[in-house]
Amino acid sequence: MSEHNHNHEHEHEYCHDSCACGCEHCEKAAKLELGEEHEHEESGPKKAVGIVFTVASLILLIMGFLPFFGENIKLAFFILSTLLSGYELIPEALEELKNRELGENLLMLVAIVSAFAIGEGAEGAAVSLFFRIGESVEDYAVERSKKSIEKLYEITADNASIIDANGNIIQIDSDNIKIGDTVLVAPFEKIPVDCEALFDGGSVDTSAITGESVPVEVTAGMKLLSGSINGSTALKLKAAEVYENSAAARIIKTVEQSSANKGNADKFITRFARIYTPVVVSAAVLLAIIPSLVTHDWITYIHRALIFLVASCPCALVLSVPLGFFAAIGGQSKNGVIVKGGRFIEALANVNAVLFDKTGTLTDSDFEIEEIIPAENYGENDVMRYAAHAESYSTHPLGFAVKKAYGDVDESKISDFEEIGSNGVKLKYGGEAVVCGSAKFMAANGVDVGNIDGAQIYVAADGKLVGAIRLAGRLREQSKSAVEGLYNSGIDKVVMLTGDNEKAAEAVAAKCGLKEYKAGLLPEQKTEYLEQLKSEGYVTAFVGDGINDTPSLAEADVGIAMGSGTAAALESGDVVLMNSNVGNIVKAVRSARRSMRVIKSNIIIAIAVKIAVIVLGALGLAPMWAAVFADVGVCIICVINSTRLLFNK
Repeated sequence: MSEHNHNHEHEHEYCHDSCACGCEHCEKAAKLELGEEHEHEESGPKKAVGIVFTVASLILLIMGFLPFFGENIKLAFFILSTLLSGYELIPEALEELKNRELGENLLMLVAIVSAFAIGEGAEGAAVSLFFRIGESVEDYAVERSKKSIEKLYEITADNASIIDANGNIIQIDSDNIKIGDTVLVAPFEKIPVDCEALFDGGSVDTSAITGESVPVEVTAGMKLLSGSINGSTALKLKAAEVYENSAAARIIKTVEQSSANKGNADKFITRFARIYTPVVVSAAVLLAIIPSLVTHDWITYIHRALIFLVASCPCALVLSVPLGFFAAIGGQSKNGVIVKGGRFIEALANVNAVLFDKTGTLTDSDFEIEEIIPAENYGENDVMRYAAHAESYSTHPLGFAVKKAYGDVDESKISDFEEIGSNGVKLKYGGEAVVCGSAKFMAANGVDVGNIDGAQIYVAADGKLVGAIRLAGRLREQSKSAVEGLYNSGIDKVVMLTGDNEKAAEAVAAKCGLKEYKAGLLPEQKTEYLEQLKSEGYVTAFVGDGINDTPSLAEADVGIAMGSGTAAALESGDVVLMNSNVGNIVKAVRSARRSMRVIKSNIIIAIAVKIAVIVLGALGLAPMWAAVFADVGVCIICVINSTRLLFNK
């Protein structure tokens, strides 16, 4: 079995200081880290014992209220009921006492013992039983959430079949596959690493990676992502990435690391709990002592102080808020959107300015040559020959299109190659000084482009214009609906930023329905524009795919990288669109807004109920069971509310 799939002993950066009161709920919050194995899950027999004890405890509690038993028999029923429902609570409370922790189990045990001591055995037994039932329901909700998120690990393939140099099929671990290996994927198997299809035919199910429910037909040269499931036809593929850089591994890595990127609400709850717990414990002590010194009614006010203490435990907040963020991240991943942490869920929810790169984002990254325009004394082949050699080492998509259209170049004639950002390139080609790039770049190098307008690539040799090339990228079919969806979602500013010329930018903006665009920008000018918007109070998201987009992805409040983009862009992005569907940006924003509404509602519900019970308890108007509800009951409500986010659409 391959180590990468089942050994998840990765470093976690989650802040365990959130365990402010040392209680079991806070422990769960600290351990709610994605990818953690279920080492503490209850076994089947243990769960069965718990159910039997809980049912028996309920029966004994009911028997304690029957009129035909004497008081001593009733008390015995209540004690037995408490022991059965508290079979876990009591030893855990004693452990907390031993470790000098003011945990919830200890608080509950003190409340139960105190209830029996003042002659309220029925209340003590009821509190123990209610607490046990609440713990069971809460554990179930939390485990369901964790299991749903941990299904991400099922997308990887442990082993792979490759065809060696002698034509033999051999089995190896997926993490031993090298780029260029020929991979054979049998029907209904997972694709182990990102690959390129060698032949037409067959189909793959990409739903686990991209969220697309419709199988994709395979064509030669198509990039297929790891974690996709092959259809009914065996596929012969060429490995395009090693395992650790493939889509499935990147998803798992980014989700694992998301626990380190806690949101502001999460950080607030952590700080709140650290201050809140000692304050309420001190208040409970004062409530027990000061009125008792005046009234000499120690039993009444100790009872009220215990109610105050149980109701005030911040477990619902400490557990439900991080669970809410994790559930939100899990819900986004089902739509093919990988969010790298809770703080980016918050930022997405608040975004009011979305900025798009053009090439590879709103348009396909594959360009086609639309027109070749030779200058005087040159032909179309001359333009392509100079341009292809000039772009031979370029990383720009336009350069790739020219190289692809021209074919092989004579690298022996190329020297002194220099790429100037995304402006253009300089080199020596066969002894001639060649400059190739935008019209602005040509002007900066003293080349007159004459009346040739609207081209993306110009090329000159020894200071004389050879010609120009117009290219066009196909508009992604989701681009227009994405722009419309963002406007309809109340986004104030949707802008396209591109290094292309005005005409090309205007044409794409018109097709997308964009009201605003900026053309002819260098990467640093895009970043400057982002800084300007942020200084004006906008919360920005930038969507891009290329190396030249990484500064803007890093500068934006939320960097959104296309899944088909470069490794640098994917690393810089805070959010990754695994299927490169820009339409999913609208889903991501709406889902994040809904997530934050749920998380904030949890905070409001928990605080409101606790304040009400604390005040009523201090006045003697709330019984102990109400305090338990304010703690465990509210925690259950908030946890179940959070798990709804797993199904965000």
